[in-house]
Amino acid sequence: MKYDDVMKLALERGFYFPSCEVYADAQAGFWEYGPAGVSLKNKFLELWRRELIRRDRMIEIDGSQIMSKSVFEASGHLASFADPIVRCTKCKSTHRADKLIAEITKTEIPESAGLDEFDKVITEKNIKCPKCNGDFENAKKFNMMFQVGIGPEGEEAYLRPETCQSIFVDFPRLFKTMRGKLPMGIAQTGKSFRNEIAPRQS
Repeated sequence: MKYDDVMKLALERGFYFPSCEVYADAQAGFWEYGPAGVSLKNKFLELWRRELIRRDRMIEIDGSQIMSKSVFEASGHLASFADPIVRCTKCKSTHRADKLIAEITKTEIPESAGLDEFDKVITEKNIKCPKCNGDFENAKKFNMMFQVGIGPEGEEAYLRPETCQSIFVDFPRLFKTMRGKLPMGIAQTGKSFRNEIAPRQS
């Protein structure tokens, strides 16, 4: 089944649809579950709880979506949860450097490579902006976490980029209150947030 056919069916049957679609300037890449989508999602969740949580005697939590800066300093997310990007000096469009290089040169450069390496390849291969043929600024890192300010002072915190963080930081309390014994399984579902360079279609 083609992508366009899937999208048409989803829209017609109320599975999911673009968020804020009544506004022409709404950002792309955000979606709403319709009634059929919620029903289908809940069936998967019930299957997951029955076959994994209850069968294996795991415990389920529902952690906070906003978490302390300290959590992500300790996990390394503030320093390393980032993609290399380059920005066109002409049309100002932004591209993920490793993907752009791979698409044009068919050469894979690890996203963990130094920024100088991306600049070197772009210069040597004379890579131009695919939208306007302009030149690129030097590569830089783009952190994919959403920062939020808490309270009137704007205390720094972040929307969780993965659902597992709560499991890690809550483990000591859960192990104690649930009288846990190793191995102990903890699970949760929910939303996580990543500030993607280019919002995906799905």
